Amino acid sequence: MIRKLKQRKYRWQEKLFIAEGPKVISDLISEGLEPVKAWSTEPNSPYQAISEKELKEISGFSTANESLAIFPFPNHVFGQSKRILILDGINDPGNLGTLIRTADWFGFTEIYCLSGTADIYNSKTVQSTMGSIARVNIAYADAQEVYDTLKDSHRLLSADMQGLSLVELKQDADESIALLLGSESHGPSEFWKDKAQAITIKKAQSDSAIDSLNVAVAGAILMQNMAIPS
Repeated sequence: MIRKLKQRKYRWQEKLFIAEGPKVISDLISEGLEPVKAWSTEPNSPYQAISEKELKEISGFSTANESLAIFPFPNHVFGQSKRILILDGINDPGNLGTLIRTADWFGFTEIYCLSGTADIYNSKTVQSTMGSIARVNIAYADAQEVYDTLKDSHRLLSADMQGLSLVELKQDADESIALLLGSESHGPSEFWKDKAQAITIKKAQSDSAIDSLNVAVAGAILMQNMAIPS
């Protein structure tokens, strides 16, 4: 079962995913997810005993992390959050997990994953979220479907190298915002060109040879600036 769940099609077929490491597993349990099975080299409830050799054989990481558990998919429910994240072609599992965790931190409580985005239940993604995968509502959807859902209720902003500088962006604290992030190499898909306002993070030195920010870093900067004041 564990070997099968390393493949996306089986995870979605069984509605189960793998989490590794005591911190991640503990965070998921604290959010109300009950593990179907759990093993640890330091067994206590809810873990069954496993040897370090056995854990290494089933771990998805080069260095096994003391414990491994199988969880059911969280029950994600959408309710038109005032801060929504749209991920368009974010294909790196680590970046995806970091963006989910960052969205949780800054109050972007709903995330739409569009075509080309990695699987949120990939082990590397789960590891990077540090439990946020159970707190943030996430769904895979078609771009047109997402646009039709949000166009009348949210201000659509798209991170783009050619957009309006973030420091010049005028925001109303009460308005609902949906932030779109595309891949580092291609940016948002052509579909959004005339449907979302392009914004960018200007370089401090215009002659710098660096041509882009890591998408997770850029997402963190943008979400911090758009977070609802506490």
